[in-house]
Amino acid sequence: MFEKLLLYSLLVITFDACMYFFGNKKYKGHLELKHYISTLKMPIYQKILIIKILIVQVLVIVFSMILV
Repeated sequence: MFEKLLLYSLLVITFDACMYFFGNKKYKGHLELKHYISTLKMPIYQKILIIKILIVQVLVIVFSMILV
């Protein structure tokens, strides 16, 4: 179960990074990894990312309980 939660957390972070890089039409192609890392240092962005991870983990736990 822990491995599944870790995998889904990494998927959320990867999806969030892809949306950061490719979702912004104004700066598309001009963003680098250092820009995303500097964004991760902002407290409000950290809270939003943690909330996204918690929502996905709660959904995984609920669906695993329903399917078992």
